Amino acid sequence: MTIDPVLVKQATDFHGHWCPGLAIGIRAAEWALKEMGKTPDEEIVAVVETDMCGVDAIQSLTGCTFGKGNLIHKDYGKSAFTFYRRQDGKAARLVARPEIYGEARVTLGRLHKKMEGERG
Repeated sequence: MTIDPVLVKQATDFHGHWCPGLAIGIRAAEWALKEMGKTPDEEIVAVVETDMCGVDAIQSLTGCTFGKGNLIHKDYGKSAFTFYRRQDGKAARLVARPEIYGEARVTLGRLHKKMEGERG
């Protein structure tokens, strides 16, 4: 399954480089655009549960930004994105399944626990 090259370019130009995290964000943004539509100003709200690269794809493709107040960051360390349309209350939470990371999932889990220990 390929990602639209136009979306890849737009997200990569905004983010600065291509990476797997950006691909996850592009897929979430694609869903939001298809199901919620591209709307002016702050009609669509995105709540992101990570500070990973994918958030840049969300910003660049959906137009949700911290500055407009329609991008909300809740650092739960999950590849999860909630989209909410103010007009009619339509909402959905998209979560990346852990198995998408394959064998790296165990290592990523250890690194995440170590990072959480350093924050606490």
